[in-house]
Amino acid sequence: MSHIIFLIFGIAIGYFIGINKKKEAPEARQRKTINYTERQKAKIRYETDADRIRQLNLLSPNESKFMRMLQHEFTNEKVIVKDKRFYIADQDNYPIAIFEYRDGTKSIKNKDIEDGLPLFLYKALLSSQSIKEDKISLKL
Repeated sequence: MSHIIFLIFGIAIGYFIGINKKKEAPEARQRKTINYTERQKAKIRYETDADRIRQLNLLSPNESKFMRMLQHEFTNEKVIVKDKRFYIADQDNYPIAIFEYRDGTKSIKNKDIEDGLPLFLYKALLSSQSIKEDKISLKL
């Protein structure tokens, strides 16, 4: 007899918990819409300092050299590494360009636009002169 009472009591508690979760779900589903500027800034924002350090530790030796060349060329801007991409940001932490380096055997340099930002792709090419030319094309 007591088992049946506990069973009914458990079902009732489960039912009320389920109702409360259904009421909370629509609020959780509502997403804050962000504008273009906020979305661009979110691309280069780190959650923690540990996340920033983790991103730097994932770089290959050639990617590290490429990052140093970018830092040397873009002295008035910030070079931010995220997902093996190098974002050039102004003093307000707004991205103005994306540089990407890939290891390979054949040297390739390409330019494209991604989400309104110029994207410079370098493959097996470590050249400060090429970076300088790309900086001039940005008209900084």
